[in-house]
Amino acid sequence: MKYSTMALSGPLLLLAVLLGICQAKVNFPKDNRVDVEFPPKITYRKDGVISTGHLRPFGYQKKPTSRVREYREPLPPKNFWEDHVRHREPCVYRGAVTDSPAMTNWTDDYLNKEYGDLDVLVELKKEQRGSRNKRMKISKFLSHYGVEDWYVVTVLPDEMRHEIQVPKSLLCGTFKRFIQETNLWISSGGTASVIHYDADHNLHCLLAGKKNFIMIHPKFAKYLEMAEKPNFVGSGYSKLDVDMINMFQYPDVAKVQWTWATLNPGDCLYIPAGYLHQVRSHGRSVSATILFTSLPTFDDSDCSRDVINTYTGLDEVRVLWTYKKGDRVIEMGYMNPEALRDSFLTLLGESHQLNFEKFKYYFMDITKEDEDETNSRDIEYPMAEEAFKMFDHENKGYVTREEIVEMDVEYFKDFARILDLPSGPTADDMHDEL
Repeated sequence: MKYSTMALSGPLLLLAVLLGICQAKVNFPKDNRVDVEFPPKITYRKDGVISTGHLRPFGYQKKPTSRVREYREPLPPKNFWEDHVRHREPCVYRGAVTDSPAMTNWTDDYLNKEYGDLDVLVELKKEQRGSRNKRMKISKFLSHYGVEDWYVVTVLPDEMRHEIQVPKSLLCGTFKRFIQETNLWISSGGTASVIHYDADHNLHCLLAGKKNFIMIHPKFAKYLEMAEKPNFVGSGYSKLDVDMINMFQYPDVAKVQWTWATLNPGDCLYIPAGYLHQVRSHGRSVSATILFTSLPTFDDSDCSRDVINTYTGLDEVRVLWTYKKGDRVIEMGYMNPEALRDSFLTLLGESHQLNFEKFKYYFMDITKEDEDETNSRDIEYPMAEEAFKMFDHENKGYVTREEIVEMDVEYFKDFARILDLPSGPTADDMHDEL
């Protein structure tokens, strides 16, 4: 039965108000709409000049040039390499993962029942680079994310990988051999990333909700107030506030050309390594992303029609950085171990042996050691010695080119762990409050 507040007074009116407040708290917060207009409508002054977009969200300062190129289904791996990855050109695959069980299974009730005891990394909806992620159980997140400013951005747990389809573009060749990491994203809507680029290629596949992407060629980075980044770090981001661009302070933003894409459930967007992008989600959204690397050439010797046309789950491919229940660390965002191998080979040049002295200077650069701070390049570096011993198994004082090429990738993963800290708390110091 419904009552008009006009007919209530005193205690009954107070009770009605309190009930209304309590009821409101179970609803998803701001921007749970899925019909947000995108790309944004650009307004003009009476004289026909485009408005500046001052104090408006990023994207209101200039009209997009076009939509990202779309395909009705994923390209075969060789074509994907030749037409897009090789040239670092984004594209959208419509309906690429619609056969994934997650598409129908992953309701909140199902996720809580089947995977509630798994740990995930959680951050604030409006991305803040430099802030440290928190770690909590999926059940904890699901019970609060409708009213809290929480957003899951984590390594996809191994236990969940079988419910995600691998788009056929990655099912053979160099791509399949170098899948770095798979990620899980869950929010109640209203998320906003910074303008950024990543070190690895990425297929971002939407399982529920709606996401809008602004895609920007790297040549426009000079207009976007990019933050300084350490040597050997492959990702970067802009310091601009994407919700409110100050055009008096940053007038060059109006020079940035961009394309756009909207993902609906089942769609995937290819985001090239180094390609700038900004992302917003609307309504409850769930995504899975696959990060991979490519080599200067594409080896398709293991590709066949049967391979690429067979349904394959993420649990059936090798992923270099993973998380499973009970792991102390959720290993997310570490350096690409194959890229580290390549940096060793580049360091060799024409030489066939990498000795400790050359490795030490390389280690100083990659860990930001500064010779001006030490006043000597002859000082000993215990960490460098420890790291070198990981590769020089026989204590020869050098590592050969052949050894570097054939060495198991786990050695380079151990090296990456020395170079960087975990993305969030370990299981020992788990924190679940943001």
